[in-house]
Amino acid sequence: MNKAMENRRKHQIPTLDLAKPVPAGPDVYSNDFLSLTNDQDLRQMFLEKLHKSPRVFGVAGSRLLGGNSSDHLDFETRMTRFFESPAALLLNSGYDANVAFWHSVPQQGDVIVLDELVHASSRDGMAISRASKSLYLFSHNSPASFEECVARALKEHPSISQGKNTLFVAVEATYSMDGDFAPLPDIVRITEQYVPRESAHIMVDEAHSTGVFGPQGRGLVHVLGLQNRIHTVLHTFGKGRALTGAVILTSPLIRQYVINYGRPFIYTTALPISLICGLNASFDYSEGPVGDFRRAELRRLCEYFRGAMEEALKNVPPTLLSLRDRTLPAGYPTDVISPITPIMTSYPMQLSDYLNSLGYAVQGIPYPVVPRGEERIRISVHAMNTEGELDALVVRVKQWATMMQTMASQVEARRVQSRL
Repeated sequence: MNKAMENRRKHQIPTLDLAKPVPAGPDVYSNDFLSLTNDQDLRQMFLEKLHKSPRVFGVAGSRLLGGNSSDHLDFETRMTRFFESPAALLLNSGYDANVAFWHSVPQQGDVIVLDELVHASSRDGMAISRASKSLYLFSHNSPASFEECVARALKEHPSISQGKNTLFVAVEATYSMDGDFAPLPDIVRITEQYVPRESAHIMVDEAHSTGVFGPQGRGLVHVLGLQNRIHTVLHTFGKGRALTGAVILTSPLIRQYVINYGRPFIYTTALPISLICGLNASFDYSEGPVGDFRRAELRRLCEYFRGAMEEALKNVPPTLLSLRDRTLPAGYPTDVISPITPIMTSYPMQLSDYLNSLGYAVQGIPYPVVPRGEERIRISVHAMNTEGELDALVVRVKQWATMMQTMASQVEARRVQSRL
């Protein structure tokens, strides 16, 4: 273990601990996209629900061992109605949900076609699934690569076309590192074109889009009108919902199968009643006019921040600072904009250290955590950020760039002088 930790330091991989509290500066780093975690009206709504609930603590067992309360079942019923899904299963986290689904549902002879950047929780579940030897990775967000992988999987596994096995597809609606979007319309179109209906199963992880997009925050699958053509959708509650937990929206058969075979579900104590109260309060709050206002304000502020950063970086070398292209996939409405903005830089740790010193708890993401040329810091805009907060962040980033350019000029001047 010491050698592993020393190796991280040697290669300048961030070595994290929990010794320091989060700096007190503006929140431009967390996943609290709708600014709900400190909302006083939501807090009051939550406390009122707690006060009315006859039980508030834990249920002292897994859902299969004495912990299956009416509160859990009623919330699952609410999720089926809200998301217009045949069935819903509540789990303790997005990680648990992805592992439970991917380790248990794919069967021997099935294959999984996955985006190369799907979340570690999905990959961990797939690694211990019956289909672990039949994974086909396609280039990130590339419909052409996806089509090639599907064609190759069908050729190498003829039992899928014969209706004897299933081709699973794994994508995320919004990817957390770049804030970009899966080409869901193309994914669905290609799957339906090549794979027999009874042999196809598309699973979409909406962890970073739930609450943020769609009518009352139903997510991108609803924005695109694909809820009847995608088989399973995962929504988590730790980001746009201000709490924790997750729900798998799927068929009654798969719900029952995960209940009986999904180990993270079977062997985990059920969520406490207090958290169910919180989830109901969060959904009540974000389904109403406050939620609509926050989503609209988040879109506006994302556009504002993007424009301000682009203007500030006009004369900055792209190797020092740059923004990623924001082209939307085919079929997306033009008003969809991600709250996640990666700021690309060859000096991620220097930039993050500078911003940390000013109270911004941003994290540098260097090589080899990401490939060379992909180093960055990650900024998340929130609905209740102010334009002043975002302007100040842009100024700080620009100041750092100016400082780095000045230092580089001084080093070059000394180098020239030494040759004279």
